Amino acid sequence: MAGEEPVYFCLNRVMNILTSTYGSYQSYILKNPITGDEVHILPELGGIIRQLTLTKEGESFTVIDTPADAEAFGANPKYASAFLFPWPSRIKDGHYTYRGESYQLPINEPEKQAAIHGIVHHENFEVVEEWTSVSAAGIRLRYEHDGSYEGYPFPFRFEIRYELLSTGKLDIMPQAVNTGGETMPVALGWHPYFQLPGGTVDDWTIYFPAARQIHLDDAFMMPAGSEPFDATEGYKLKNRSLDAIYELNEAGYLTQLVSAKQGVTLNLEYTRGEGKVNYQVVYTFPDRQRVAMEPLTANVNAFNNGEGLYELQPEETYQMNYQVYLS
Repeated sequence: MAGEEPVYFCLNRVMNILTSTYGSYQSYILKNPITGDEVHILPELGGIIRQLTLTKEGESFTVIDTPADAEAFGANPKYASAFLFPWPSRIKDGHYTYRGESYQLPINEPEKQAAIHGIVHHENFEVVEEWTSVSAAGIRLRYEHDGSYEGYPFPFRFEIRYELLSTGKLDIMPQAVNTGGETMPVALGWHPYFQLPGGTVDDWTIYFPAARQIHLDDAFMMPAGSEPFDATEGYKLKNRSLDAIYELNEAGYLTQLVSAKQGVTLNLEYTRGEGKVNYQVVYTFPDRQRVAMEPLTANVNAFNNGEGLYELQPEETYQMNYQVYLS
């Protein structure tokens, strides 16, 4: 990630890994006992972040949160903080052709006649590693896919590595390994819903390295052209409702959600380059309390249009890195 920073040790106190329950789900908590920074993770529900609290100058902000009713949330999590693999967004009609073979995926968004957001988002992940030190607490989760999913007969191993640093940053590293004998088509997205408690969407400005906005048709939300778009100098969200995807420029690696009212900036860094994060969705919730800022490696319908699609070779590892912090 950009910009090396000093490590602030936790005054000889090891950072913590705790467990608790969220309804019927087990929650793993990575915590800094000095600052109060903490992240709650649900391995049984796609390995998602249930809650993320970070601090700036002694003030705590819960920047990711989920409802108190765990069972209702578990029944319909709306992809909150989900990892979207092996495809993010929609595949039109759930159909694609790859290397001369035709495949049909289940339609799980019937109103748009699409297969949406991949396979792993609600799966039960195994906790395979935990570690703590004076400078970090981390956990690694694993899901094994045997290739039995209808329309995607490619086995893979998917892991998520979370590490909360004593510097106040959360590192997130998802990776996939092709465990089969054939090349497989892949793309990856992450679907966090961010908030800055004490403010609303109308107080916030988003900065991100967009080059073009991709227009989506009304009927199926499929790509239908594009136009230049620049948010590097800030795009005010006041009185705006967004549900849009953007192609990123070649230089940027950082999206920022800024609240001048609260004097805080939420930063989301991501890996750039070929096969890495080159697209981003921005969605403002109707309640005006949250913004989805979704880093994607590929465009909508990438299994058909090839835009951002990556071909993962047998035994090859496909890896991203995200970092979330306040400034």
